[in-house]
Amino acid sequence: MTVTAAPTRPALAGLGWRLGALYGPAIYGVSAAAVALPAAAAGLHTTPSAAVWILTIHALGLGIGAAVAGRATDIWGPRRVLTLGAALLAAGTILCATAPTLIVAVAGRALLAAGSGTMTTTALTLAAGQPGPQRPMVLARLGAMMALFSATAPLAGALATAASWRATLVLPALSLVALPLCWPLTHRRLNSGRVDGTGAGLLVLVAAGLLLTIQSATLHIPQPAVIALLAGTCTLGILLIVHSRRHRAGFLPAAAVGSRRFCLAGLVGAGVYGGLFACVYAVPQMLTRLGHSAQDVGLLLLPGAVAAALMARLAATAIRALPPQRVLAGAAALFSATMLLATVNQRPAVLTCAATAGFAASAIAQMTLTAAITAHTAPPAQAAP
Repeated sequence: MTVTAAPTRPALAGLGWRLGALYGPAIYGVSAAAVALPAAAAGLHTTPSAAVWILTIHALGLGIGAAVAGRATDIWGPRRVLTLGAALLAAGTILCATAPTLIVAVAGRALLAAGSGTMTTTALTLAAGQPGPQRPMVLARLGAMMALFSATAPLAGALATAASWRATLVLPALSLVALPLCWPLTHRRLNSGRVDGTGAGLLVLVAAGLLLTIQSATLHIPQPAVIALLAGTCTLGILLIVHSRRHRAGFLPAAAVGSRRFCLAGLVGAGVYGGLFACVYAVPQMLTRLGHSAQDVGLLLLPGAVAAALMARLAATAIRALPPQRVLAGAAALFSATMLLATVNQRPAVLTCAATAGFAASAIAQMTLTAAITAHTAPPAQAAP
C-alpha cells in the first residue's frame, strides 16, 4: 500500500480560464496555420499540395498525443506528462523556426502537435479532477476559452503571418505561456505503474490509421492504398481490443473498451469535433473565395467567440435543471442545422453562423462529456505534491 500526501489545492478562482489557456493554443495548429500555407510553401521551396502535410501532420500528432497522454496521465500523473509536453513544444518550435526544408518543418510540426496533445489532455484531466460542486463551472470556463481560441484562430493566423509564416506555424507553443499558471495544479505520483508498451503502440497505430484515412482525400492517396490502410487499421483495432481484454490493466483499460457509455461518448465527440474542424478549416477558405481577406475573415468570426462563450455559460446553467443529454443534443442539433443551411446558402452571414454554432457545440460537448465520464469512473490514484 502506497503512502500518499494530499496536495495543497490552489484557489479555484479563475481555474477554468487558466486551464483553457493551456488547452486553447492547440486549436491554432490547423485553422491558424492554414492561413500561412501559401507563404510557407514558397519559403520552403515546395508545392502547395505538398505543404498540406504541415496541416495534416498536426491533426495526426494531436490525435496521437492526446490518446497516449490520456492513459499516461493515469500512470505517471499530470506533472510528468505536462513536463514532457513542454519539452515537445519547445523542440518543435526550434525545428519549425529554423527548418530549411519541408521535411524538417513537418517533423517540427509533429513534435508541436504531440506536445499540444499532452497539454489538452492534461488540462481536461485537471479540470475533471476538481471537486464535484466546482467541476461544472471549471469545465464551462474551459469550454468558453476553447470557443474563444477557435473563433480567433483565423485572425491570429493572419496577424502572425504578416510578421512571419514561421511564427504562424508555432502558435501552438503559446501553451507554454500558461504553463506557470497551471503548474501548481499538478502533482507527481509516488508510485508509477508499469507501462503497457504493446497496448500503447497499437493505440498509436490505430489512431494514426484512422486520421490518415480521414485525410486521404486531402493527401491524394490512391484508392487501393486507402482500402489497404483502412483494412490494416481495422485489423490493428481488433488486435487492440483483444489485447486490452487480456490485459485488464493495460494501456487501454478493458473497462473503457467494453463500456457502452464510453463508446457513445466517443461517437458524439467524434461527430462534434469533426464538424468543428471542418468549419474552422473550410469556412475561412470559403469566405476568402467570396473576396474577403484573411484579416476580414478573422474579424467576421470574432463575434462568434463571444456568442459561443455565452452559450457555453448558459449551457452550464441549463445542465443544473435539465439532463446533460438534452443540452448536448440541442447543441448538436443546432450545429447540424446551421451546417446543412451553409451547404445550400453560402452567404457570409450563414457561414459565420455555422462556425459560431460549431464553437459553441464543441465547448458544450467538452463540458458535458467530460463531466459525464468523470462521474462514472473511479477517482484517480492518490498523488503527492
